[in-house]
Amino acid sequence: MQLSSDQDLRNLCKKIEDDINRNIFSQANSLSFIKMTGAAIEEHLNHLVAARELTKQWLDCNGLPTKDDIAEIAKKIIENEDRLDRLDDTLYLVLMNIKASRRQMAGLALDLDEISGSSTLK
Repeated sequence: MQLSSDQDLRNLCKKIEDDINRNIFSQANSLSFIKMTGAAIEEHLNHLVAARELTKQWLDCNGLPTKDDIAEIAKKIIENEDRLDRLDDTLYLVLMNIKASRRQMAGLALDLDEISGSSTLK
């Protein structure tokens, strides 16, 4: 078969691809294929559950944290960072209030000195 152009080659490739897709679809679109696939997935999931349990037991026996333990620690770290941020903000506000109070007291001390100085002159 002689191909006359790039378009003929593209058309041939597209026809081959369509034939392959039709063949895959016809084989995969059957009850037996669906049942086999379902059974294979169930078996795979059973292996995953067993592997996870075995891994957890091994980590426990060796005194190592599981991913759940690490996730819990990470959660607590985030909570503590939030608390620390709130405490930092509160401390900043308290310090600003103390500073403002000191300025106010210094002003009041000057006023008191003025008052006591002016009353002794009379």
